[in-house]
Amino acid sequence: MFSTTLIEHNLVRMMISVVVVYNNKRIFNSVLMRSLKDQTAEFELISLDNTRGEFKSASEALNYGGLRATGRYIMFVHQDVDLGIETWLEGVEKILDGIPDLGIAGVAGMSEAGKSFAERQRGRISNSGEIWGKEVGREEEVQTLDELLLIIPRSQFEKMQFDEKTFDHWHCYGADYCLSVRRVGLKAYVIPAFVYHRPTSANIKNFGVYKRRLYEKHKRNYKQIHTTSGEISRLKLKFMAVTDLVRPAYMTLFPDWVDDLRRDLADCDSVLDLGCGYNSPIQHCKVVYSVGVEISDSNLDESVKKCIHDQYIRSKIELVAFKPKSFDAVISIESTDNLSEEERRQLVDQMERWARKKVIIVSRNRASQEIEAEGEGWGWNLRYLEKIGFKIYGICGWRRLGIYDKKNQTRRIISDLTQIITYRHPDYALKVYALKELEGKVE
Repeated sequence: MFSTTLIEHNLVRMMISVVVVYNNKRIFNSVLMRSLKDQTAEFELISLDNTRGEFKSASEALNYGGLRATGRYIMFVHQDVDLGIETWLEGVEKILDGIPDLGIAGVAGMSEAGKSFAERQRGRISNSGEIWGKEVGREEEVQTLDELLLIIPRSQFEKMQFDEKTFDHWHCYGADYCLSVRRVGLKAYVIPAFVYHRPTSANIKNFGVYKRRLYEKHKRNYKQIHTTSGEISRLKLKFMAVTDLVRPAYMTLFPDWVDDLRRDLADCDSVLDLGCGYNSPIQHCKVVYSVGVEISDSNLDESVKKCIHDQYIRSKIELVAFKPKSFDAVISIESTDNLSEEERRQLVDQMERWARKKVIIVSRNRASQEIEAEGEGWGWNLRYLEKIGFKIYGICGWRRLGIYDKKNQTRRIISDLTQIITYRHPDYALKVYALKELEGKVE
């Protein structure tokens, strides 16, 4: 039997039922629940515990929760969404009541108007600490909405639920609902309601399968379907089929440096992350316990809300102190560029002292001849790192190009192709990945 939590507030005044399916209770409590607890508007909460995987698809879970809702509107929201302000629900209620032909609403979506992805974006949100989208002054019709937050009038949801048969996984159910309500004369709207989306991972398994199902279901009415995860068309699907075939081989030939980090930390239970920033890649690694050190208040606040680390210290990285051998690994991801050469050398000595197994440094690269010509500044002296026992690999492609962009597929491919050479010749790379293994080291 499904594990369900139902909290009912004053149903006379209650307008919105909040339905959430969570698989990580810590994130659910620290992100969504924290932003819900002080809301000025009454609401109903239906939280579905899926930590054991009883629900096999989003459609199944959300239909289960939605059909038990009693509010005038049903808000289907991800566990890692932070509403930000206490009056969020109150403000959204007023907006929704002013939309007569509402089929479904959301905070981020894609319009059919515009020639590029950026021009079609509607709704402004914070996504992993970065601003996404284009601000709207009032509700604006869109073709599809992002699934991080969807609001459907209960009267409409009683007539039409999410398609459990076609979308029997965790993808494309929201876009399908948007296109489906348009067929019955209603509309999908982005509303001006800023939220913070704080994801720690992305589930892309079988994404292509459900994009194809979405297109097949709606191709009679739409030659192109615009979603926040990209455009879907017959040509795009053919290209996707090819990329799906070559992706395993491609990822083997051109692994992301985060894959290297994940591999190197596989045997490390505890990690110290110096200069952790707001979106540390440690979130993609299986680590039992981690400590993040960060001086920026905004970066620290964002990381705390995403629960990336177990403990945080607000400090400059060169000022912290720990007992010898306190962590299995100590890492620094692009956090030493503003230190002087002497400060870097002192820091790496400390990192070795605090680590039991490994020290890892990721940094922008500057060739040794530039260091000699320009003096101290950002960038490690690679000869020094090699001298003290680091293995160094060049990442993010040829530094003269300087075009590495993980979000831009063309730039990513060009950078990856040049990395065939730079990986083993780090002097020519845009960035470097330096690893020192300490096991067996004599003190």
